[in-house]
Amino acid sequence: MTARTLLVAMLQETGHLNPSFKLMRTMQGRGHDVRYLATPELTPHIAAQGFPVLPFFPELNENSAAAGGRLAVLKKRRAITATYRAVAERLLEDGADAFGLTPKLLLVDVTQTHLSLWAHRFGIPQVLLNTSLPQTKSPGSAPLRSGLSYETGPVGLLRNELAWQRFLLKRRLSAQLADVGEMCPPYELSRQLAARFGVSQRELNCETVYMPQLRAPHELVFCAEELDFPRPSTAQRHHVESVDLQRKEPSFDWTRLANDKPLVFCALGGQLYRGGQTPAFLQRVAAAFAQRPDLQLVLATGRHMRPEQLVPCPSNVLVVERAPQLAMLTRAQLMITHGGLGSVKECVINGVPMLVFPLDVDQPGNAARVAHHGIGLAGDIAHTSVAGLLTMIDRVLAQPSFRERCGQLQQKLVKLESSEHGANVLEGLLERPSALRVAG
Repeated sequence: MTARTLLVAMLQETGHLNPSFKLMRTMQGRGHDVRYLATPELTPHIAAQGFPVLPFFPELNENSAAAGGRLAVLKKRRAITATYRAVAERLLEDGADAFGLTPKLLLVDVTQTHLSLWAHRFGIPQVLLNTSLPQTKSPGSAPLRSGLSYETGPVGLLRNELAWQRFLLKRRLSAQLADVGEMCPPYELSRQLAARFGVSQRELNCETVYMPQLRAPHELVFCAEELDFPRPSTAQRHHVESVDLQRKEPSFDWTRLANDKPLVFCALGGQLYRGGQTPAFLQRVAAAFAQRPDLQLVLATGRHMRPEQLVPCPSNVLVVERAPQLAMLTRAQLMITHGGLGSVKECVINGVPMLVFPLDVDQPGNAARVAHHGIGLAGDIAHTSVAGLLTMIDRVLAQPSFRERCGQLQQKLVKLESSEHGANVLEGLLERPSALRVAG
């Protein structure tokens, strides 16, 4: 196989970068020149994984980065709109070598539609990378942002269709209102900018959860299809490996844990979605374990609150800012999670059932799938009481079916993660350039 230059363009968040590293490390090991686009704040994180980094218009991203937490919400949204538009214009102006090279293949996150449009405009072959479950409309499935269950009967199909229509209408109306205030969201900007990149509306699928998705011939989904609701398979969608069990994690003093008590691990991810509700929820979790001295809890607060804020702290609850999640899950009997797809996959690959309390984005849909597959329970982070938490904890720990179903799915994930399926797919596509052409 001839070595090729591969350019990886992910959403600039660690939650999107991390699932790509395992596959890209395999491609790098096979002799390919893998390079990432990155903003300055994420360059060290990518470089630590051993990948060269190309700057992603740092002079244009300064306003967007500065907006985080220091500007009012309206100014922040305006900054995001201005940055997205400025990057798109620079991509058009600079052409195929906008980043100092013309890659043989662009591997582009489905959230980065402006880069997908750029590749299409200048004839750069591309493959879409999806760090969530498929975001396009599918029979039986409501939008990922909803927590609706899987339904294929006439009533269920109608319910799902109405859910999609409500979602798309609400998004169109909110985009129009935001556009008046110069806060046009990127998903609407992408649709507007498509013509400037020479892309017709029929080449752009706008029935999606996050961003319009160019009808590229191939998409790699960083998740086993068994974790999704059943959906029609296509030759262009590939479910590939993504869980890097060798990643570096924070250190932890394991002597602080008791050997004679079942371990429960609680973490709500690194993003502050609905951040106002999470401290109170974590307090309720700790209060629940105060009533269960036969269990022990490791609670990682992350950015949601400082560990010292969780008071009173029961003796069987250990509160830390960060914890080594993969290592924790090798010991845990249960995880209390926000339902980010990375955490769901890591629970399943370790055979650990979940209580999922979704915050935002795709998490309600992930929670619905956890419940559908019988590998955990879904709850409401705002309204689940201490008593409700205790009922859910006892149910999952007492009923063997949750762990059994987790074990069944674990076998499927381990099989995928121990393969190099994604790398084989990419190399097969590189050998067949015609397969990488975007459908017109």
